[in-house]
Amino acid sequence: MKGYMIKYPGRKWLKHVALSGEEELRNLLPDTEQFTPKGFVSMIDRYPVLFVKPDLGMKGQGVMKVYYKDDSIVIRTESGRYTYPNAKYAALRLKQLIGTKRYIMQQGIDLIQIDGNPIDFRILMHLRRDETWKYFGVMGKVAAPNRFVTNHSSGGRAIRLHHALGLSRQDCEPWEKKLRELAYKVARGMKKHFPLITELGLDIAIDSQHRVWLLEANTRPQFQLFRYHSNPKLYAQIASSVKHIRSDE
Repeated sequence: MKGYMIKYPGRKWLKHVALSGEEELRNLLPDTEQFTPKGFVSMIDRYPVLFVKPDLGMKGQGVMKVYYKDDSIVIRTESGRYTYPNAKYAALRLKQLIGTKRYIMQQGIDLIQIDGNPIDFRILMHLRRDETWKYFGVMGKVAAPNRFVTNHSSGGRAIRLHHALGLSRQDCEPWEKKLRELAYKVARGMKKHFPLITELGLDIAIDSQHRVWLLEANTRPQFQLFRYHSNPKLYAQIASSVKHIRSDE
């Protein structure tokens, strides 16, 4: 597949298509499709939970959660909750809410939780001058009570990996190694398809069966979460690296 000469590819669908073409990454990706009412009816029949997301969007804005409850389908937005008797009516409502924007539909992952609040993770990578990737680490994000997105702007809070997994620092080392290896695989795949990228913020999910998923690869990522990393010097190192990378623009 020919690489896209875009430094900051924003479209979720474009990145999903690129990474799903990589054999070693395909199994990391939740089932994802572009939104159409007909496609939604089919997809909600396959998965009990879907997330409907803007193809271009940041900080969890515009994300909707759709799921079965009893014999109805519920659509949850940032500001409301709508209940419909079947998938066809729910699809029509989604179409109204979306309007002319491009959205994707993504298989809902049963995320690990703390006190009933879902957790996902951010891995940060930067490209060095010698064209090798530097792995900075991983931090978790816990959703605020009664929220389904974990972003800080929606009330989410930082959590360290071992706390999220309920492990000691020592027992968490195999997880650290596993996520680091995964990050380098994704970075190689992204660089192959988007040769100009220099930063990656990987949104990672760990489900209740401890399977790892890649939710999204962000190419101009926020990094404030890393203020709470166990290494007190790490945030300053990241900020310096970001300044260096973006000064070339």
